[in-house]
Parts: sequence; C-alpha cells; structure tokens
Amino acid sequence: MADNSNVDIVFLKPSKFEDCVVCAKYIKEDKIVNMNLSQLDDKDSRRVLDYVAGAIFITKADIINVGNRIFCSVPVNKSFLNETDRESVRDYETEEEIIRR
Repeated sequence: MADNSNVDIVFLKPSKFEDCVVCAKYIKEDKIVNMNLSQLDDKDSRRVLDYVAGAIFITKADIINVGNRIFCSVPVNKSFLNETDRESVRDYETEEEIIRR
C-alpha cells in the first residue's frame, strides 16, 4: 500500500456499502474526500452518507454536495469556495464589464 501521508485530496467511487469504511478513514485523517456515489443505488447511497456523517461530525468537517451524487468532505482546517452554490456566485450579468489595462 502506498504512503498517503502527503496526499491532500482523495477521490473515491464506492461500488458497495462496505466501501464507506475507506471514506471514513480518510475523513478521520483530515483529508479532503471527494465521494462519487453514482454507482450505488439510492438506499446504499443514503447508508454510505449516514456512515460517513459520523466521521464528519467527529472531525467537525464540512460536507458539500458538489454534483449529482457527488459529495466532498472538507476538514475544518481547510478553506474552500463552493461556486456551484448559485447563491454564493456573483451575478456577472449585472456587473460592469472588466477592462484589462
């Protein structure tokens, strides 16, 4: 197994409920964990999210829904900008045109 100590972000695509243990392990290690749950049915997706919610709660991480069945856990000591949240994105159509100098 490779040394993961210097890795900041982990991308996972669980294919069964039991893969949630790996997700929770990385969350507890304060990694940014991107979980693509698209291979799971609704029931197993919910079970995985319920399971990792414990690790997220314990570590005080944030969970962000970044897409259809894609979730990202961000440790408390990391900052992030979620531009997929339409309320947090500036309405560029009403802004003045930016002119480069």
